[in-house]
Amino acid sequence: AFDVRLAWTPVLGATSYRLELPGPLGTEVILGGITEPESWWNDPRLKRLDGIIHLAALVKHSRRNTDIVYQTNVAGTLNMFELAARTGARLIHMSTSGVVGCFTDAGSRADEEAPYCGDRIGTWPYYDSKMKAEREILQRAQDEGVSVVIFRAPVLLGPDDHRLHSCRHILKAMKRRLPFVVQGGIHFVDIRDVAEAMVRSLEMKAPRPIYHLSGTACGINDFFRMVEEISGVPGPPFTLPFTPAWMIARLLEGRGLVPDPVTIEMASHHWGLASLYAKDDLGFESRDGYSGTGRRFFFF
Repeated sequence: AFDVRLAWTPVLGATSYRLELPGPLGTEVILGGITEPESWWNDPRLKRLDGIIHLAALVKHSRRNTDIVYQTNVAGTLNMFELAARTGARLIHMSTSGVVGCFTDAGSRADEEAPYCGDRIGTWPYYDSKMKAEREILQRAQDEGVSVVIFRAPVLLGPDDHRLHSCRHILKAMKRRLPFVVQGGIHFVDIRDVAEAMVRSLEMKAPRPIYHLSGTACGINDFFRMVEEISGVPGPPFTLPFTPAWMIARLLEGRGLVPDPVTIEMASHHWGLASLYAKDDLGFESRDGYSGTGRRFFFF
């Protein structure tokens, strides 16, 4: 276990990350993008790879300008699979619970054997791209004998969210800038618990191809009551049904004033995940998102 610090630095005129790691680990950094691997994946240092933890993805919830979403999340993942195949490394891929665990009711759960829910997520580019990436690498892994482990997790929350993406709505609520939420559910898990499970999968001789890392599933109002209790800041004042929220989003689409219609559509659903194997195989336990276990969830 070690602490990773991330900082911004320009690379080839673009914005990228610089990893700042403690010296004793002897970590080497190779800069490059997953959609343009030709510039870096022949680096001789990569021949020593035992495992690849592929975490990169573009989270964009809109039906406008989706080419970059599929290029990053599908083609980029296939590039990482190709690197694993070329080096004999195990590929650990972070997917999402939404490829199987999206429901119209609050009580449903999907385990590792559940089918894809393409009928519900097929018009949401992010989830559709993650589903397509999964299907591709699972089939190729079977055909080519490459070791692949896919992790499906819900919303990842926890400390050191350097991009402030997953906790964006929490921060807005705390600043009293979230006037309403949409009736629906949320499912979240602590990033620290997820990270431990992923590292353990690298050490196993024969891990399963898919693991679910379930956390706390609740209604959106219950979620913001947790935030309110922990932060002391009152939650969003209004909860809107799907139809009026979606109509407002469609009317103001593209102006940056309200969430995209895709976001409203997703928010009106419930996200249920169950696991058959993660605890026994990986020792995975999700800390309580509210209270009672002594492992209080750290939102911010």
